[in-house]
This record gives sequence, structure tokens and C-alpha cells, in this order.
Amino acid sequence: MNENLDSRQETSHQGREIKADDFKSELNYLKDRITKFKHQLMEDVSEKSEQLKNEIENILNKSQFEFTGTDISLAQSVKIKHGSGIKEKVFVHRESLLTELFKISHIKTFRHIFISVLIIICAQILIYDYTTFGKINLDFDLFWWSFKGFQITMIFYWLPMQLSGLFLVYYFFKLWALKRHQTKSVLMDGIFLSICIIYFLLMIIVPLYNIYSVSFACRVIILLEQVRILMKSYAFVRSNVTSILNHAIYNNKNDSDKPKRTGCPEFSKYLYFMFAPTLVYRNEYPRTKKVNWKMVICYFAEIGGVIIYTYCLFDRFCIPVFSKVVVKDLDFKAYLYLISISILPGALIQMMIFFSLLHSWHNAWAEMLRFGDRQFYLDWWNSCSFNTYYRTWNTLVQDWLYNYIYVDVNRLLGKKRKALSQFLVIFISSIFHEHILSFIFGFFYPVMFFLFSGFGFICLFIPRGNNAAWNVFVWISLFSGIGIQVCLFSIEWNAREQCPRYFDSVLDYFIPRSIMCSLY
Repeated sequence: MNENLDSRQETSHQGREIKADDFKSELNYLKDRITKFKHQLMEDVSEKSEQLKNEIENILNKSQFEFTGTDISLAQSVKIKHGSGIKEKVFVHRESLLTELFKISHIKTFRHIFISVLIIICAQILIYDYTTFGKINLDFDLFWWSFKGFQITMIFYWLPMQLSGLFLVYYFFKLWALKRHQTKSVLMDGIFLSICIIYFLLMIIVPLYNIYSVSFACRVIILLEQVRILMKSYAFVRSNVTSILNHAIYNNKNDSDKPKRTGCPEFSKYLYFMFAPTLVYRNEYPRTKKVNWKMVICYFAEIGGVIIYTYCLFDRFCIPVFSKVVVKDLDFKAYLYLISISILPGALIQMMIFFSLLHSWHNAWAEMLRFGDRQFYLDWWNSCSFNTYYRTWNTLVQDWLYNYIYVDVNRLLGKKRKALSQFLVIFISSIFHEHILSFIFGFFYPVMFFLFSGFGFICLFIPRGNNAAWNVFVWISLFSGIGIQVCLFSIEWNAREQCPRYFDSVLDYFIPRSIMCSLY
């Protein structure tokens, strides 16, 4: 009996040990779960707190800069140097505004509407050809004419400009940086400055040689690349000159036995900058982890769709109207009518240029190069003043003009002449625009110059509001301006075909032949 009791006690003891082990394992499991839940909770709280913090900062920045009259985009992408009032560009990881907006299904529908309109316009052109001529015309004569001489453009224009911008600029700059530490003379600075001026002048003049041997779209490629390389080269030199001079002072204060630092960036950094979608030089930029090649293909597909869209707009709305215009018979009423019917296709073309160049093209290169800061534009469509529109339409050019033109001009003229500094910035920007347009079309017709630096500059000083009426005013002004340009450039293009030369000198290039044809 005692043996049975001992046996029962032993069995009971073993059962309790098993249950204790199970309890300990369950307890450890619960502890692990609690620990993981705690870490996950902390991460979620930290992430949400950071998002809330950013939203609050954006709201505060927006409120602050709305009351001070400074553009909201600058509040998110610049920092003000202490005591100087100079805004320094800050590169951070961020997507383009349309990329974020297209994540909203309601906004994405607008893109679907544009695609639907494109399909309808293409179908309308095909139906018109079939019902009028009895066949469908798929020759794309206008497209092939626009890109006539494309091979010549890439080999004899684009490639030499790229090579000169990559190698001549960098290695001449590096040579000056090395020689300056040896000579430490003003003469070397003067020689380098002279070489820079000569290079920029040659870069402006040489690509224009025999440029009219290629057609319209090829001239667009040449001139846009010319201006891009000029702006990038100047940005690189201007950004690093101060660094070179500072390193020279540093080397003079240190022992000569120590290795000298030139302050010249590595070629790889300059190479990346030359192809990165930015015009402000930095040694480092925020980079994404990998390339999304699917998005790259989508961006280039969008560019292809925009080219077809623009082709259809010209082929359907512009060419049939202006090809029948007799320039000599035009009067004020005819000009007014042609401007009115040019507003709609002009507005659509402006939207296509914005979407294809500022959004799709830059985002495609940003994705391929893993460039993190993709704020190429802001919500310019919400602008209630031209001051805001100029700052948000194309932030790449705006940042270049501010960092390398406005800041230096403002230092030379003084803070009290801020209006003059603003005018000079707009004037220089207008000159670049006129340079591109005049050599694309083959004649000088400063319509954009007067609209941009004349009417646009005056509008900078109009007291702005923040209501819908001012936004409507900006939109009407933009549409009217682009309609005037489309109309007058189309008429002048026809005048060059219909009217004789009134001047045998260079005056024929600068005086609009359409005006002379109407007078005589």
C-alpha cells in the first residue's frame, strides 16, 4: 500500500513538472509576442509621429510664407542662411506632385480623359481622310518632315556638344585649380576667365552654324541641348570657384610638406550632374535604392503619346486653318479671329509641353539615375499671381536663375534694388527663350519677349489675392498669351513663304515679314 502511494506521488510530481515546463514555454512565448508587439507599436507610433510632424511643419510653413509673400515651394525646398537672407537649395527625397496626385483615383481620371480625347482626335482624322479622299492617310508627312536630318543632328551637333561639355569644361577647370595653387596669381585667374568666356561664346555660336540644314524638331533638340549644357557648365564652374579659392587659402596657411587639396570635385560627380535632372550643382544628391524600369518605360510611353497628341493637334487644328491664310489680306478683325481660334490648341500644346518635358522626361531620367529629389515643378495651376506662377512652373530653371543670377546680381546692386534684380532675371530668361524660338523658326519675332518681360514683369507688382478670381485671371492670361504666340508665329511662318524679301540684309531676319507684307 505504501508502495502504491509512493508511486502515485511520483506520478503526480512528474505531471506537475510537465505542466510547469509547458507553462514556462507558454510564458516565454507570450513574452516574445509582447516584446514583438511592443517594438512594432513603437515603430508605428514613431512613423505616425513623424508623418504628423511633417504635416504640421508643412502647414506652418505654408501659413508663414503665405503671409510674408514668399512662395510656398521655397518653404519646402530651401533654407535661409543665417543673417544673409539668401535661400539655399536643399535636395531631399520627394516625388513629383503629379506622381503623388495620380495615386488618387479621382485625379487619375483626368489623365484618362486626355487619353480618350487623343483617341477621339485620331479617329476623327482617320474618318475625315476616308470620307474626303476615299482612303486613310498614314504617311505622317508632317512628322517625318519635322525630324528630317535627325542623324546629322545627333552625330554633328548633339555628340560634339556633349563631349565639349563633359571634358573641356571639367579638365580646363581642374587644370586651373591645380595651376592656381602653384602660381597664386591674378594672371592665372584672368586666363581662366577668358577661356570660360571664349568657351561659352563658342558654345553659343558654333551649334548655330548651318542649323537650317536640319528640320524643325531637330533644331529644337540642338537648341535645348545647347542651353542645357551652357546652364550646367556655368552652374558647375560658379559653384566650385569659391571652393577652389577657399582651398587655396587653406593650403597657404598649412605646411608645404602636407598634400595639397585643390577642392575640384571628382569627374564622376560632374558626370552625374551633367545628366541628372537638376541645374543646381551639388557634390552629392539624394539617391533611391533601385531603378524601377517599368516606370521608365511608362514615362517614355507617355512622351511618345504626347508627341502623337501634338502632331494631331497641329495636323487637325493649326495647319488646315493657317495654310489657307493669305497674309497680305489680313486686317485687324482677321488677326483677332485667328488669335481666338488659336487659344484652345495653344493651351493644349502648353499642357503637353509641361507634361512631357517637366514631368515625364525628367522623371524618366531621375528614375534611371536614381535621383531622389523629383520636385521639377509645383502646383502652378493654383497660382493666383504671376509671381507665384514663375516660381512654380519650372522649378529647375527657377532654382538656376535664383542661385546663379539673382543672388549675384542682388549682391552687386544691393538689397535696395530688388526690383531691378528681378527685372534682370526675367530679362535674361526672356533672352534665352527668344534665342531658342528665333533659331527654331528661322526669324526673330519677340512676341514672348514682350509678353514675358513686359506684361509678365508688370504683373509681378499687381497686388495679388488668394481667391478663385485671381486664379481665373492667371489662366486667362496664360491661354491668351499662348494663343497670341501660336497665331503670330504661324502667320509669320506663312509670310516667309508667301511674301517677298523686303530687305537683302540681316534686317530681314529681325523685321517681321508679315507686318511688311500687310503694309506694302
